[in-house]
Amino acid sequence: MFDFLKQYYPVFVEGTAQTIIISIIGILIGILLGLIFVMMRLSKIKVLSYIARVYIAIVRGTPAMIQVMLIYYTLSKVLEVPQIQFLGSGLDRVIPGSIALGINSGAYTAEIFRSGIISIPKGQTEAGLSLGLSDRTTMFSIVLPQAVRNILPALGNEFISLVKESSVLFYIGVQEVTAQALGVGGTLYDFVPPLIVAALIYFVLTLILSQLMQLLEKKMGRKYLQSN
Repeated sequence: MFDFLKQYYPVFVEGTAQTIIISIIGILIGILLGLIFVMMRLSKIKVLSYIARVYIAIVRGTPAMIQVMLIYYTLSKVLEVPQIQFLGSGLDRVIPGSIALGINSGAYTAEIFRSGIISIPKGQTEAGLSLGLSDRTTMFSIVLPQAVRNILPALGNEFISLVKESSVLFYIGVQEVTAQALGVGGTLYDFVPPLIVAALIYFVLTLILSQLMQLLEKKMGRKYLQSN
């Protein structure tokens, strides 16, 4: 059933590498945007809070596939990305695709950060301010580290979802795992075995990410116990 892997395994390796790289870029962009928009969302400046609310509502209320295609076609007109080949895909497709994943993840990450921040007792903030710390220093030195420890499981779930959602990039021609599986299936006139291989690859990637997040949770938990 899987004899085709002898011939096509390099294709799946290439697709897996592309999926990993795109997912890492998407996660980094998502974390950065999440931090920016959660600060805007909690800001006392109403305009900034309103912009953050609109961004989060739009991203969470529209399909990821539509977002990817809109961002790809928009950026294609604005950015003149050279059509350099990168693991079987042009950078003119990989870069907008990675940005689209990051923008999508940013909205969910912002809400995860917000839930973690509001879960911290107000006394922590008041204690920091009473020590003469600024609002920003109190947030980033006292509140946010505690919030991150509390939301690690939710962040891990978001990152796992992002890895799986990277499959929508095949709609814009990015040769990640799903696209490669469909290509092999078209060649073989049998899509089931290649798609099973793709599913197994996603399972292994998400399993590894899940284990890494659990290790990080345990490490931060030990640090917290030692500090107390």
